[in-house]
Amino acid sequence: MVAVVLRHEGQPRVRRVDGVEVVGIQIRQYRGDSAFAYMAQYLAFFFAAMWILTRLHLRKRFDLVHANNMPDFMVFAAWPLKVGGASVVLDIHDPMPELYESKFGSSARHPVVRLVAWVERLSVRFADRVISVHDIQLQTLLSRGHPPERFVIVQNVADERYFPRAVALKTADDPSSITVVYHGLIAHRLGLDVAIRAMAKVRTETDAVRLMLIGDGDAAPEIRALTDELDLGSVVDFQQGFIPLEDLLPKLSRAQIGIVPARVDPFTMNMLPTKLVEYVTLGIPVICSELPAVRLYFGDDQIVMIPHDDPEALAAAILELAGDPDRRRHLATEALRFVDEHGWDRQRERYRSLVDSLVRAG
Repeated sequence: MVAVVLRHEGQPRVRRVDGVEVVGIQIRQYRGDSAFAYMAQYLAFFFAAMWILTRLHLRKRFDLVHANNMPDFMVFAAWPLKVGGASVVLDIHDPMPELYESKFGSSARHPVVRLVAWVERLSVRFADRVISVHDIQLQTLLSRGHPPERFVIVQNVADERYFPRAVALKTADDPSSITVVYHGLIAHRLGLDVAIRAMAKVRTETDAVRLMLIGDGDAAPEIRALTDELDLGSVVDFQQGFIPLEDLLPKLSRAQIGIVPARVDPFTMNMLPTKLVEYVTLGIPVICSELPAVRLYFGDDQIVMIPHDDPEALAAAILELAGDPDRRRHLATEALRFVDEHGWDRQRERYRSLVDSLVRAG
């Protein structure tokens, strides 16, 4: 088994992870507002991945290629292998037309968004099967006329080998210090400016709550500047950049509250945040903007849901949970029902069944 991935600075070009040969492609990641610059970055990775896959396929024939978007057209990197008999799976983690609407403030009728939707149609037709990550996203995809028989749902949930179940519930609370955590992409649509403004309000009530931000993205300079503007350096710990999983987990497992303050827009309307599922698996109680997919899978006894783009509501929810360890424990315990019903053990069997069926057919 081989994985061709984006390589972070300092990582070797080829390494082995859990028996998988990982081949890294190092491309300078663009951070900005140019759709065409992003497309150029995607194309550079696409051609490098196609070259590597073709070379490897000539040495040892592959039976199946699994292509993750973004972008959707990455699935065509498997074209030489499909001609040679391999089956192809397209995994749509994120619907790209909605992402472009959100990221660049476009409408569904914008020429670039329409182009991206056309590429999605071609990519779905090229793939033998397509993975959608949950029911809300699947309905959005099918609304564009894709054939439903090509799709299967395999949810993007936490593997308990790397995110141990309820590990944070086993960590003793320190009532004198509450850590609120967010990790992952720093982007405007994900509402980290809302979190910073909420912390300014929290600080007027208590000095015991700290916000730990871990990650990077286009909005990172804005978030750092807002933190400085509001003089929140003493209560906001912004750890910018890539952090390996083995270093990330200890930080997350010591947190008492996880937040997902995403704004509601065409993209987040289709999002069940991966970080939310990771917090739930670790046993960290979560405050999250009320998003359709979150509401579909979680109840009010499992997650604190708040209006989006509302620093006052987020601050009130943080203060309430910070002062109520019993409620934090109740929420975290009840949210683990999601792991029981939709955890990786179940998703892994769905994925194995999909792979087996395609390999047998091939």
